[in-house]
Amino acid sequence: MRVLVAGGGTSEPPADCAQVADIEVRGERVRFGVVERADTAFDPAADHNRAYVLIGVRSFSLGGSVPGRPESGRAPSRWVEFGTDFVAEVLAVGSAVTTLAPGDRVVPVLTWPPVRPDAVSAPENPGRASRQVQRVHHAGLLRLPPGAGDAEAACLPTAGATAYAMVRRAAVAQGDSVLVTAAGSTTSLAAVQAARLAGGEVYAVSHDGAAAPTLTKLGVTRSFSAAEPGDWAELTALAKSLRGFDAILDPAWRSHFRLAAKLLGFSGRYVAGHDPAAEDAAADWAPAAASLVAKNASFAGQRRGGREDLAAAVDDLVSGRLQMPVSTPFRGADVGPFVLGGLDPHTTGGVTYAF
Repeated sequence: MRVLVAGGGTSEPPADCAQVADIEVRGERVRFGVVERADTAFDPAADHNRAYVLIGVRSFSLGGSVPGRPESGRAPSRWVEFGTDFVAEVLAVGSAVTTLAPGDRVVPVLTWPPVRPDAVSAPENPGRASRQVQRVHHAGLLRLPPGAGDAEAACLPTAGATAYAMVRRAAVAQGDSVLVTAAGSTTSLAAVQAARLAGGEVYAVSHDGAAAPTLTKLGVTRSFSAAEPGDWAELTALAKSLRGFDAILDPAWRSHFRLAAKLLGFSGRYVAGHDPAAEDAAADWAPAAASLVAKNASFAGQRRGGREDLAAAVDDLVSGRLQMPVSTPFRGADVGPFVLGGLDPHTTGGVTYAF
């Protein structure tokens, strides 16, 4: 089987590593490549496999992080597997598995927080989505009904579950005014649509305005560019005319919190998503926090979602109510362009690699 791996700039790649791409990730040199490894062994009749499933990954995405972009911000000192989200085909099932069968397509259920030391409730493949053949507990998988493409499904587990959980935590209701930040990312694009399905009137602010055409197609009332000072002034004026937004969904909260918190209305709900690539981690947030207190507003964190959030996103994707904009899937020697596309904040939508 094939596996995509990454290592720090000074570490030696595996002897059989091919198609190495050399990329700067947040100021550090990181190299990426493909290695061939032995297939994962799986005997369906073995007792230790009774609740497990053997899957073959068809397509995967970065899911918001790669080596060199964890919370530590440091490149890995050794070569490691990477990738978070995938869509896979069931190859074999253990004797006690009744909900899945060979030929089913599945996506991982990456809930948070894990219940330690119960390994089944935790993501069994954190950073290992690119492993082409995997042994996974059946409870960590969700079957995909027909109708969802591989590229769209490969971007859905983290983005879809997180977005739907954020909308649920924000209690978005009919007529609510909702602001979504980082609006070019897969999580935000899903949140825009989930908020609209809940009845909200959605506005968005993206990194540089490149996502504006896509956001318009998805029904956003108006989008703004974080790179344009004039846009922030217009967004502030809009918030004032609305007497503040009823809810703010902010996957990039460490970059936007100081400004966005001022746009929230009285008794508003601010939901922050997991933001491992924050550029503003050392900022003084006291004034923004004081603004929330003065408004009797609530602040909630939402890292990923639950199985029910992912299931709702899958249902909406299959029915056509949810779209997951993705670029052309990369494959083969396109390791470098794939990683660069996944890291680029200007990218609108998901970036996938297909085996």
